[in-house]
Amino acid sequence: MAGGGWLPLDLSLATAGTSSSSAPAARERRAGTTTTTRAQHRRTVSALFAELGAMLPDDLPTDRPATQEEIVDAAAARVRMLEEAAAVLETYRAMCAPPPPPRARAEVAVAVGTVCFAARLPAPTPPGALTRVLEAFHRRGVEVVLATVARHGHGRDAVVTVTAAAAPSEVLELIRADIAAIC
Repeated sequence: MAGGGWLPLDLSLATAGTSSSSAPAARERRAGTTTTTRAQHRRTVSALFAELGAMLPDDLPTDRPATQEEIVDAAAARVRMLEEAAAVLETYRAMCAPPPPPRARAEVAVAVGTVCFAARLPAPTPPGALTRVLEAFHRRGVEVVLATVARHGHGRDAVVTVTAAAAPSEVLELIRADIAAIC
């Protein structure tokens, strides 16, 4: 069969060394098996082409049975048509879709000549402790640029981060000691 179709090859090694009197019987058995297998293969291929042809009723001739070549050509044409329709629909969807939301831009602040303090105040934090942290900077004459407060450990400890103007190291040590004495 053309096209590299699969046909089983039924070889009998037992008949290779036998006398010539049994050779015709073996050939007859092989011919019967091969004929049966080929007929079964043809029926299977014909059934598959008929199923494919049934999926393409508008693309095939109606006055006669379609050939396998016509069925394959019609199926390929249908696939091309569906690919083109899908491309048109994708283009339409892209044009009709709402525009994507604008991406948020990152805000970056760079501070030159600043120091950063991070303090974790253990729970329970005494009332007014966060205010006293900021007062420690004010008392020492250091300007606070940014202060953030967060809870650490599911609301247990308070974490205070303070970015302040640059100051001499002696003053920074005094602020650190003041913050450590709060709790």
